[in-house]
Amino acid sequence: MNPIEKTIPSFLKVEEGLQIGDYMSNIAIPHYESLHLYDLITDHLLLATISTTCAACLPAMEALNTFVQQYPTANMHIFLDTEEDTFEKAKQVFHHTAKIYHASDDVLFGELKTRGYPWAYGLNADGQIITIEHAGSLDYLEKLLFPFKKFLNQQPVSSLKGESQ
Repeated sequence: MNPIEKTIPSFLKVEEGLQIGDYMSNIAIPHYESLHLYDLITDHLLLATISTTCAACLPAMEALNTFVQQYPTANMHIFLDTEEDTFEKAKQVFHHTAKIYHASDDVLFGELKTRGYPWAYGLNADGQIITIEHAGSLDYLEKLLFPFKKFLNQQPVSSLKGESQ
């Protein structure tokens, strides 16, 4: 007897999004014609995706702002989904050293295949995803950073603490 194969209608299927081990697409950075995602990679890249329309993103913005100040040598970049006219205002929430790019849902979900907001990805030098974390708290962001901490140790301790010798 042949089992009847049941298929799930397409509207019920859930997109899984990116997984650890996947390579993130080398997309063109929105509003920067010649800049691509892989141009941002040094020995690692931490990439957070947030939106001004998501309730969980408000604490994530605070956590990301704290993170970029506590780990100034981490290669963190933030893709912010917001209206064109509110982007500059939204950037003011962050420390002046934060690297923020305006990106739409189409870019983040369509081209990058991200899971949603607020999420963060840790990529190695080849663009492969090593870590994925929710970006809603400093604890999660530190978990995201953990495999890449060895790269931060190459910087003088004084630069990590913001002190001069």
